[in-house]
This record gives sequence, C-alpha cells and structure tokens, in this order.
Amino acid sequence: MANIGTHAPSLLTACNHHDKENSGFTLYSISNKLHLEFDHPFLQEKLFIGSQYGWLTVLDLHCEPTLFNPLTGESISLPSITTLPRVRPNHSVSGDIVSYFFRTTYRPESLFEDCAFEDCLIEVTFKKVLISSNPSTFSSKFFAAALVGFNSKLVVSRPGESRWNLLREEERYMDIMFCQDGKLICLTDKRAILEVELKDDNFVITEMVAPFVKDNTDFNMYLAEDCAGRVLIIIRRYNFTTMPETNDVKVFRLIGCSRKENKWESVKSLDGQAIFVGTNAPISLSKQDVCGDIKEDTIYFTDEWWGYMVGDEERRSPRDICAYNLISNSIEPCCPYDHKQCTWPLPAWVHLLNPK
Repeated sequence: MANIGTHAPSLLTACNHHDKENSGFTLYSISNKLHLEFDHPFLQEKLFIGSQYGWLTVLDLHCEPTLFNPLTGESISLPSITTLPRVRPNHSVSGDIVSYFFRTTYRPESLFEDCAFEDCLIEVTFKKVLISSNPSTFSSKFFAAALVGFNSKLVVSRPGESRWNLLREEERYMDIMFCQDGKLICLTDKRAILEVELKDDNFVITEMVAPFVKDNTDFNMYLAEDCAGRVLIIIRRYNFTTMPETNDVKVFRLIGCSRKENKWESVKSLDGQAIFVGTNAPISLSKQDVCGDIKEDTIYFTDEWWGYMVGDEERRSPRDICAYNLISNSIEPCCPYDHKQCTWPLPAWVHLLNPK
C-alpha cells in the first residue's frame, strides 16, 4: 500500500561513507531542522536504495537485497539477484561468489559475460524495490516489486517466493508504486500507465492510460498518490551543467473511471498536502499533518542520479535535494549544504519514528 504519513519523514544520508574511520549516517528532519548522527554495523559497506514503512532496502557487496529495520535490528532477505533472468553467479574454488555472469539482452540465445560487482551494480542491479504491505504488521505476507538494471525492467515476487519474475520484458519503466488498494501501478518510458493485479497464481496487467508526454527534454518522472487515493505523475526537468539540477516541475492527476475515460489534468495545488519522492516509495502528508518547516502544496525531492557511482570526484558533488512549491511555482533547497555533500549511497526519505 501507499505510504500515507502522519508525521514528516527524515532525510537519510551517508557521511563519508568511503572513509572507514569516519563513516556513518545522518537523519535530517526538515520539519524541525534537527539532525541525528548514528552508525549501525549492518549498514556498513551497504548501499541503501530506498525506504518504506520504516524499513530500509539495502544491497550488500554482492548486490543481494535485504529489508532492514534500523530501530529493531530485524532484517528480511528478498529473493537473490541470481534469480534474475540475466544474472548467474561466478564462484571461486572455495564456493564464494567472486563476480557475476550476465546477459546484455534477455534473449535466451545471447551469451553470458563476466562482470565484477562494481560493474554489475549499474548494469543489472536493483534501482528501486517496493513492498505491498508493512512487514512489521503482515510478517512475510507481502509482494515485492523492483526495477532492475540499466534498462529498468520490472520484476515481482509473491509472498514467500524465492525468485524474481520478469514482467513485460519489452517495456522499460520510469517508476512503480503500490496504491492504497494494493495494486501495483507502473509508469513506462513511453509514459503509459500499467496496472498490475498481483495474485498468488498469476499477474494480470492492463493499460490504464495511454502515453501523454511527447517532448524529449531531459527529465525524470515519479508516481505518487495523494491522501484521497488519486494517482499523480510528477515530471522533474533538469539543467545539466556539471551535474543535474532541477529547473522545472509539472504535476498531473489521473481522472476518469475507465481506460477509455482516463485522462490527465494539470495540478496547480495539492490541497495543502506535502509529498516526498525519490528512491523511496512516495510519502504523502495531509494538510493537517504538515507542520514545522514542512510547507503545504510542496513536493520534496531527493537525488537518485546513479551517475554519482562512477567515481569519487562525482560523489563529492552536491546532491540535488530540493522542494518545489506549486502555489509559488518555486524551487529551493530543502536541507543544509553539508547534507547535500553526503552523496553516497543515495539519499532517501525514511519514517523511523512511530506514528503519533
């Protein structure tokens, strides 16, 4: 289900993550401008790629995905990266995984190529992982969905299943989201919206709305859901000088009751709500729950630009972490500069406190 919050999330960043003597993590609260520095052995040498229900999605050095709860220390293993159709492990004589073999395409006749972990990270690894319900409440009774690889393919796993299932391999996806009704919504690179009904025995995929964006401007797109359960698309356009910087944001709301009637309308107000998007599942705050320095009718962005992984110089560049206000049509930074410098792993919005 979608994350409808009752308190504002915090921004999780890594501090000097590649400096073994000073590595650690920081939680920054926009609502009261407080920050908390902490460390946890489980997170060392891990890459966190998102958050949902207070659980972090982390990858280890072998790109294996795990859900981790920083408050309780609990962890839940997700299906192995080696169950992806393009990936096979390469074992040493002692049985340890030393690298991966992967196919450059999904065609069965294509050959596997040897790939070191650091190369595999961008070629085949997980870019976003979402779950259908809170593991703390429903134990292992949740579906998992993920975008994987440079071409951003969609894979899903049923409750208790130990493998990933590839869906519609001809598609490339921009974003995915579990809605409040439990259905999985997918945004393709052709800007179409697909709905995936997850069942124990099969997956039913239908097209909700045809493509609607026609320009080729550099941008990213996010799915979100407001507190009334209405699907939103957020288009984030960039300026590219040295690294990407947000320079324009557009928001559209899906209206209609059927595929033939469905269409998008431009949104100029969020009715006082605040929405947080990035590598995490989208988080929506109602007008009543917006407080402190959180602003109404505002979308808060983290920076999930994977180009930072290519070298230390790029990782020292400031992250594009910003807030867009629909009423004033303005974009401004939403965290101190030193937090923007904490650039790797990717920052994420997280709920780590119990709801009030």
